[in-house]
Amino acid sequence: MIRRLTTTDRTAALTLLAAAPQFNLYVMGNLETLGFDQPFCEFWGDEVVAADGTPRLRAVLNRYMSGWVVYGTPDTDWAGLGRVLDTHATGVIRLQDNPGGVASFLPYLQKYQSSQLIIEELMELSSENFRPAAPPGQVIIRRGTLADVAALTDLYHEAGEMRRTSATIVRPLQDTRLWLAEAAGTVLAAALTNAETGGMAMIGGVFTRPTARGRGLSQAICSALCAELLAVGKQPVLYWINPAAGTVYRKLGFRQIGSWRAVRLQAI
Repeated sequence: MIRRLTTTDRTAALTLLAAAPQFNLYVMGNLETLGFDQPFCEFWGDEVVAADGTPRLRAVLNRYMSGWVVYGTPDTDWAGLGRVLDTHATGVIRLQDNPGGVASFLPYLQKYQSSQLIIEELMELSSENFRPAAPPGQVIIRRGTLADVAALTDLYHEAGEMRRTSATIVRPLQDTRLWLAEAAGTVLAAALTNAETGGMAMIGGVFTRPTARGRGLSQAICSALCAELLAVGKQPVLYWINPAAGTVYRKLGFRQIGSWRAVRLQAI
């Protein structure tokens, strides 16, 4: 049975998602941080009842704005979950297509098709593999605050597809964490966590001004961010497609654990 999930489903949802925590970090973070009562974030599930009358959740579907994430077991009613997307009033722009029980969720969508598929390398960092990087000279590496919003907005204005508005910069400053590099009062680079759970954190938004590249700034701020995460018992996870970024992450001790499928959708 496909239905909207509520607070009473929290434990069952987290238990299912914990089978692949690195791939489900966004959904788990949304469950822990936002809950079930936000108008821009909702959760759907596929539930079956066993012969002894015990209900079992076999899939979770999460919407955040117009982006969707899905995860389930092989026996999930994938077509039923697809109808949720096909008929939802907000529409669908993005899909994290690592569904778990099937190779792809795309065949179960009738009103949308892929306009862009990006497959990125998914990596994790353990404390025993972490190799910290020292900051370059005359550069300050520090945690960002709300006083940095204007400077960070200016930084990410140059970031192309990673461009962020003031509102999307405020969220990690308030809800998760953001580290930056600055020199002579100018923010040169930044990195943040897009989602966090009690034991994991997804790093994203890693960007250095084009004029400041080649100085090891991305490595230095990611190192500082990872050090903070590991110190509070959270394992850093990230994904990348730029070979230069992969080099930086491997130097810090990250190792590959799989692939991350990101899909942009368009209506048929």
